[in-house]
Amino acid sequence: MKNEKRLKIAVLGAGISGLGSAYLLSRKHDVDLYEKENRLGGHARTTQVSENGKTFGVDTGFLVFNHETYPLLTKLFKELDVKIENSDMSFAFWNKKTNLAYNGESLRGMFFQKKNLFSYSHLKMISDILKFNKKANNDLDTDHADLDLTLGEYLKDYSYFFKQRYIIPMGASIWSTPSEKMNEFPARTFLHFFKNHGLLGVDTQHQWLTVSGGSINYVNKISEFISGKIIKNSDVISVEREDDEVVLVHEDNSRSVYDKVIFAMHAPDALKLIDEPTIDELNILSCFEYKENKALLHNDTKALYPNKDVYAAWNYKTNEKDDNKTDENVTLSYWINRLQNLKSEKEYFVSLNETQKIDKVIEEISYEHPQFDVKAIDAQSKRNVINGKNNTYFAGAYWRYGFHEDGLYSANTIAQEFGCEL
Repeated sequence: MKNEKRLKIAVLGAGISGLGSAYLLSRKHDVDLYEKENRLGGHARTTQVSENGKTFGVDTGFLVFNHETYPLLTKLFKELDVKIENSDMSFAFWNKKTNLAYNGESLRGMFFQKKNLFSYSHLKMISDILKFNKKANNDLDTDHADLDLTLGEYLKDYSYFFKQRYIIPMGASIWSTPSEKMNEFPARTFLHFFKNHGLLGVDTQHQWLTVSGGSINYVNKISEFISGKIIKNSDVISVEREDDEVVLVHEDNSRSVYDKVIFAMHAPDALKLIDEPTIDELNILSCFEYKENKALLHNDTKALYPNKDVYAAWNYKTNEKDDNKTDENVTLSYWINRLQNLKSEKEYFVSLNETQKIDKVIEEISYEHPQFDVKAIDAQSKRNVINGKNNTYFAGAYWRYGFHEDGLYSANTIAQEFGCEL
């Protein structure tokens, strides 16, 4: 239903979901944006670094998008006149214990270690990649029953080498999820994502893009269009729903009254703020779990394979023996120079997980990422059960795949109800 009356709306959370909600709804309504941190952006986070008297932005969270699978973000950036440039999402693997490595960007990269030309396990992995891509495409085209399996079940007939050196590390890299947890990931969601992002073929890759100078540039631009107040370091401790109004309760017990509220935050955080959540809200929002990831921005090249020719945009390093079924000692490093086209003397990396041996640290950051399992995917289909009820809406990337486009998508679905969509 389209709302004609100019409403007073509170948006709680200033990541892409909150910024998108506040930006779109500001076209017709009075919107105040609340953020508990002292900055806006959420995972859009840019650190300013200095080198030889020159200062430039280095992103540590949101880094890349493409036109094909990020249509809303593409449209938003065009509206805001955000400058963008080409990037890439190449993938490299290194098992430090066995000294096996490859860069999946090209045939040369796959065989840059000459021993891989004669390695059964390496050739088997490549064979299984082709086999997997063919089956996955066919299963998606025919809506095969195998799509209802977990990823671990779906992969049971593939070699250990394919699973542990390629598909599981790549999935863990994409979703910032522990490798062993990827087996619980729903196959349908995993394969749809791979298909949409051009990852199920040798020549199906999309052109990846990044925000010139860092994502802070889009955050600054979008915040200029918010119609009401922007409150950082928010002290909202509770949200009450009373008749036809919503009341934000602050630390000093003062109260702010609104017509509508949008929870643009992680599901567990929203649940904690709601005073007297409904049974449906409890049942649905509690299905989403998150994992904290410690990330380091640093200049330490020993986090990657010793030969720079093997560097990729994503670099997955494991310290486990090749025959070990667990893969917990993993470091995932993003090579920011490649991703953001940095013109710098130093190499800049953002590394997650096993980071205690990394030196030359510039900054430590903490992120939380949704962990998708069958329970969470099932809860996604029930969003309409709670969204819009009691003058309350829920925006967040957790309602789809967990990425920037998904957060904006959830914001746009809310804005549609108020006639403010992109």
